[in-house]
Amino acid sequence: MLDANPIPKQTPSKSALMLFDRAMRIHAIRADIVCAAQELNRLSDSDLSELGINRCDVEAVIAQYI
Repeated sequence: MLDANPIPKQTPSKSALMLFDRAMRIHAIRADIVCAAQELNRLSDSDLSELGINRCDVEAVIAQYI
């Protein structure tokens, strides 16, 4: 009769809450990252080069977050 013993209420640890909060923040900015990368992808190769960015890096970020 293990069902007769209720599971004690546990409070999440502070580190678990902080990790969850961080994950939610990262998820929330995901669309902003993709929009920024897509905007950069519209630039010419020479413009990207002046910024110190490779097009393949921009495309990799878009693929990672989509």
